Amino acid sequence: MSSDRSALAAALAARYRIEREVGRGGMATVYLAHDLKHDRPVALKVLRSEIAAALGGDRFLREIAITARLDHPHILTLIDSGDAGGFLFYVVPYVRGESLRSRMDREKQLPLEEALRITQQVASALDHAHRQGVIHRDIKPENILLHEGEAMVADFGIALAVQEGERLTETGLSVGTPEYLSPEQAAGDRQLDARSDVYSLGAVLYEMLAGEPPHTGPTARAVIAKILAAPPPRLQVVRGDVPATLDHALTRALAKVPAERFATAAEFAAALSETRAPAVMRDPGFGRRRAAAVGAVVLLALLVALWGWHQWRSGYRPLVIMMDSPHPDRVYDVETVRESGTNADVISDILADLPIVRQKELGGPGWHRYDEIVAFHPDLVIMHYSTFRGSDSGDARPGLKTFLSY
Repeated sequence: MSSDRSALAAALAARYRIEREVGRGGMATVYLAHDLKHDRPVALKVLRSEIAAALGGDRFLREIAITARLDHPHILTLIDSGDAGGFLFYVVPYVRGESLRSRMDREKQLPLEEALRITQQVASALDHAHRQGVIHRDIKPENILLHEGEAMVADFGIALAVQEGERLTETGLSVGTPEYLSPEQAAGDRQLDARSDVYSLGAVLYEMLAGEPPHTGPTARAVIAKILAAPPPRLQVVRGDVPATLDHALTRALAKVPAERFATAAEFAAALSETRAPAVMRDPGFGRRRAAAVGAVVLLALLVALWGWHQWRSGYRPLVIMMDSPHPDRVYDVETVRESGTNADVISDILADLPIVRQKELGGPGWHRYDEIVAFHPDLVIMHYSTFRGSDSGDARPGLKTFLSY
């Protein structure tokens, strides 16, 4: 055990037991540790000594406090942080899975739908953080963990916080991996916003689909020069199954000028949700033949449906009930009778000439007897013109308007 690890173990002995080192990056060393109080495995990340010296304990703890309020299903929640014997550390849940980097090292290119799903989950996490005033600054495959099919964004613990448009840190530390730096990061701009993370996430999506980042080179300087000046190869040229809508969305996310990108990670995710993944065939006539085949199937199905409806309709006779049994208190208005007579007989004669099953209710269910009317399952109920006269205050049955609503 190295002297530094021994000193770290001693400084944290009352709270954590250091099990082993599981990773080492440009910003921190990651240890698998055991939380003694809660009896659980955790990932304990210790900032590199030069970064810790540049930040300072007070400043680091002030910034980490901002990230502590991030609460999102695709963000590794901050459990603990502190300064132990000069070691600046923070603790997050230990994820039993693999990083996106490990997955891509093994498979190079991911299926289109899976790449989109991972990107949208990360975009959702970033949008939440951005609305809390936190910019990640170091989105890359190493900081995206895959656990039970879900993407988890790590290392918000060392993001530079943004509060009311100004960063709390003024050290000018260079944070980020060259291949995923936004042009403004590559140019040394210290005033970064959400669009910088959108660019980095676009670069990650590009690599998931193309098998390599949008810009590569033998040195970090060469990569940065391309980021600042050269457009990336169009994704549709590199991979044939990418729909045009996705290619356009990714081109916008990787725009050199921040104003030309999506303003938020949520907008980027929304654009991705509108993309589709049709199979793109090398045969240029495939699309036309497929469209013709689909059209023929739809037309055939429509003709079959119309024929079936006609067969059913030709043998179907609607049931019409003619209501002609008025309630004792419901009488024909004298003026109406004088002008047009009781039109019940006229209506009945009309119905007799129609291809229907007619039921003229002379002694059957009255206007108020819902149960009997419903039992007939009629297609139409006709009530000849009449008015209701008199009071039903003592009658608990529903009134005329209730029936008419039926």
